[in-house]
Amino acid sequence: MDVAAIPFNKFLGLQAGEGTLTLPADPKYLNHLGTVHAGAQFTLAEAASGQWLLGRFGAAAAEYAAVVRHADIKFRRPASGELTTRASAEPGEAERFLETLTRRGRATIEVRVQVLGADGNTTLESTFEWFAQRVSG
Repeated sequence: MDVAAIPFNKFLGLQAGEGTLTLPADPKYLNHLGTVHAGAQFTLAEAASGQWLLGRFGAAAAEYAAVVRHADIKFRRPASGELTTRASAEPGEAERFLETLTRRGRATIEVRVQVLGADGNTTLESTFEWFAQRVSG
């Protein structure tokens, strides 16, 4: 699955790259201060966390339903221009998540995402807690 193809993400114009997501520079994303709207940045970060999960678990993801359970967001500085993402998890966390998911049929994982402005500086730091559960089939 390509998270950029999810209807809302597609509507916003998110673009998937090699391990990153991008929100192109466009006046339609601007707020009343002329910087990228917080909602657009949040959506970009949330989608990047989902893309990270899909990138790690690929075909196995079809056996599970995953949803965001909790998000912690800190806006670091105003954002402008094209925005890109960096996503990661603590070392060993992906392995723990997959092992628990396989054994119990459900698990949680925290995915950290940074949003970077056109100047390369971090505009947003976030952690998304995902809950996944095996779907009956």
